[in-house]
Amino acid sequence: MATRKKSSLLAQGKQRREGGTGWPWRVRLYGPRPGRSGYQVKFKVPAGDGEPWTPVLRRAATEEEARKIFAQAEWALDTESDAPVGADVRASRTIKALSEAFLKDSKDRGKAPRTMEARESRARAHIVPTIGDVVVAKWRVEHSRQVMEQGGRTIFSDRGREDLRTQMAAMRKLAWRLGWLDRSIDPLDGLELGKATVLQGATEHYVDPRLRPEKRQVNAVAHAADVLCGPDGSDPLLTRHPMLGTKIRVAAFGGLRLGEQNGLRAVDVFFERGYVQVNGSWITPRGAPGFRGPVKNHVIHEVPLPQSLLRNELMPRVAVLLGIPADSPLQRVINAQEEERQRRVNLARRSGDRTLTWWNYPIPPLEEHWIFEDTVTGLPMRPEMHNDRWHRIRRWVDENDPENAWPRTIVYRNLRHHAATRWFHEELGEPWEVVAQYLGDKLTTVLNHYVRAGEDALRDSVSKLALH
Repeated sequence: MATRKKSSLLAQGKQRREGGTGWPWRVRLYGPRPGRSGYQVKFKVPAGDGEPWTPVLRRAATEEEARKIFAQAEWALDTESDAPVGADVRASRTIKALSEAFLKDSKDRGKAPRTMEARESRARAHIVPTIGDVVVAKWRVEHSRQVMEQGGRTIFSDRGREDLRTQMAAMRKLAWRLGWLDRSIDPLDGLELGKATVLQGATEHYVDPRLRPEKRQVNAVAHAADVLCGPDGSDPLLTRHPMLGTKIRVAAFGGLRLGEQNGLRAVDVFFERGYVQVNGSWITPRGAPGFRGPVKNHVIHEVPLPQSLLRNELMPRVAVLLGIPADSPLQRVINAQEEERQRRVNLARRSGDRTLTWWNYPIPPLEEHWIFEDTVTGLPMRPEMHNDRWHRIRRWVDENDPENAWPRTIVYRNLRHHAATRWFHEELGEPWEVVAQYLGDKLTTVLNHYVRAGEDALRDSVSKLALH
């Protein structure tokens, strides 16, 4: 009988005695048997409390791959971490599986519903259909380029393409953390996005002054909303939102985001101090009921509003919501607000949750005192409904007040740009640090959006040269 030829020993690790037997053993790497091409790595892993350790065999097609498994086994034993998995498990770690793990990780970290929806859409539309079957360990820059080329066919904005690359970068980071991808491999290395042409002294996120509406345009569209949404309006789709004109003014003179406008309640307005506290946002996930969640960036901030807006428009609405006559004097409204805040404080104390107070104690949505609500549902409008109503009003201004018509390039969210520049900075004279606090943004974000470096110096130089 012929003697079976043994594999050659290529490497062995440090001597170990784990496993309960007391006999020394090592991690060993064997070369192919004569006439074969496969490499083998043999070691032991814990089987359970008090049980003998289980021998493990891992195979590899190349010596490079085998030596990586050998190093992983040594490191896992030294650090008491997970041992290298088998080929079947490695084959199941595809980009599709990584994408699912990334979305789960994002949800576990408490990402906002809108953020989750955007990440799910990018994964479903661009990443998984293009490279979903690629094993993560074999993910390379050419695969990432395929995703960007596929995305470029339907994503036309620079910001959208940047978001797609950012999501792949986050998936790469997770793959490194999970050990699915060797940290020496960067599948985004060399993946460059075409740079957009920017205005001198501005960043890529700079908002052109032409996209910041004038005060006359704001007043015109708010007045149109008063006419169309009031009790004398003829469109039932608009009259179900009687406070839409006030909502537009809050956006234009307070800079609140749409979710923050929708989430504004009677207890959030401080008439005696002249501001509203922005402490939450109305969130509407796809296919799910809306709810009041945290404000963006989790930064609670106060926003001053004109007294005419507070006293003439918001105060009667707050009074009605709190069960007192709309023409109640200021002090009675303030007293009713304080009673309601204290009621919520008492409920928060009884709950035993020390993180709850008057502004974040969960009240059923249909029982909340929403300032801007849909009279049919009793809840704030969904963004899709809001946009439809906004365009109806904008078209009415085009036809009936053409001197103050809104260009289609100026969308509803640009009311926030009016508040930042035309109102807070120019008319009230507030420095950008204060504007950033009112908007609930970082100072760098506000500067990137609204400030061009050297713009004042350029203006001075032009004035001086006009004399020569």
